[in-house]
Amino acid sequence: MLAGYTCGISMFQTRCLLPVFLTAIAAATVSSGATLQQLSMDQMGQLATSIVRARVTASSASLNASPGSPTIYTHYKLSVSEVWKGVAAAEVMMPGGDFNGQKQSFPGVPELRVGGEYVLFLWKSPSTGIVHTIGLTQGIFEVNSRADGSVLASRRQSGELMLDGSGQRVSDQPVSMKLVDMKTRVLQVRASATGTAK
Repeated sequence: MLAGYTCGISMFQTRCLLPVFLTAIAAATVSSGATLQQLSMDQMGQLATSIVRARVTASSASLNASPGSPTIYTHYKLSVSEVWKGVAAAEVMMPGGDFNGQKQSFPGVPELRVGGEYVLFLWKSPSTGIVHTIGLTQGIFEVNSRADGSVLASRRQSGELMLDGSGQRVSDQPVSMKLVDMKTRVLQVRASATGTAK
C-alpha cells in the first residue's frame, strides 16, 4: 500500500500530499511499519516550508470525517521561540490519536511530548493547509540543555525500514549536535538556496 502520510485510513495513498510522498515522507507501508526515504539534514532544510524551534504547549484530537476515510488527527500546539525558515507555525498535526473513545494509529507516525522543546522541520500542504513534519521522525529533533551549558538537538534512530535515494536499504543513525551548529547549517542551506550571502 502506498504511503502519502496525510489522509488516513485511506490516508496512505497519494491523493493528498503527492509532493511530500515523492520526496520526503514514505514510499510504502508494510504490516510491521513504514518504509521511509532517508533524508539528510540539508535535504530536509531544502524541502521544509518552515523550520522552527518550539515548545509543545498542548495536544488535542479531531476527526476528519471525509467520506470513506474518517481519520483522527492529533494537533500539537506550538509556542515558537525561533524561526529559521519560513514562518512560525501555530500547530503541527499527526494522523492518529484518541478521539471520543476511538483510537487510530499509523506505522511510523511520531508523537510529540507536551512540554517538550524541539527543532521541527515542517511542510505545509498547499491544498489542505495542514502542517506536518518532514520525513516523519526524521524532521523532529528534541532540544536539551547539558550541564556545561551547551544545548543539544538530537533525534533517536528510526525503527522504520529506510531506503536511500536509489531504493537501497540503509541503516538510520541517531543524530545529535549542538543547537547553534544546527542553526548555522540550516541558515547556510537556506542562503545557498536563495543565492544570498552566507
